[in-house]
Amino acid sequence: MRKRQTDTLNYLREALIALLADKDFETISVADLTKKAGLNRGTFYLHFRDKYDMINYFKEEHFDKLFQVLDAPEIATNTRELLVQTLTVLADQFDFIAAIAQSQSLHVKETLKDFIYKVLLTLEDYQKIVRQQYGGIPFEYALEVYLASIESIISYWIKTGGQQSPEELTDIILKTVGI
Repeated sequence: MRKRQTDTLNYLREALIALLADKDFETISVADLTKKAGLNRGTFYLHFRDKYDMINYFKEEHFDKLFQVLDAPEIATNTRELLVQTLTVLADQFDFIAAIAQSQSLHVKETLKDFIYKVLLTLEDYQKIVRQQYGGIPFEYALEVYLASIESIISYWIKTGGQQSPEELTDIILKTVGI
């Protein structure tokens, strides 16, 4: 990607983060974004069809980094290291993730839960782990509670400013869900 294009995307990302501090995504206009970014609307439309196209691009860009963690063979069998690496990626992108997490319409919680499910699938005995934690209820309900527990911990961490390190948050998650 050329430097000018990268700069434009960075300006728009930073403008979005700043605007989300004061407004819900649904109320932000392309004019708001371009004014805050110091760009003209034509430049915006060279890159994106509309603000939804832009937010999807940025979400994909950030969440792709999370999914790349799952592809690292050296941590695939180490649950703690997998969680630490995942949370480190989130911490590195904290401003963006925290900004978009405030807007219900951007479905960050659902995306996190989907990701957590994919992490869980990498564990050899994930069904056994879930059943041990929530035995006595049907598996699909147990799985939902299990995933929601982890998602809630991460969402709370984001909401409260990410004060714990990825290692500390990993320990909290592991103690909570019994891995």
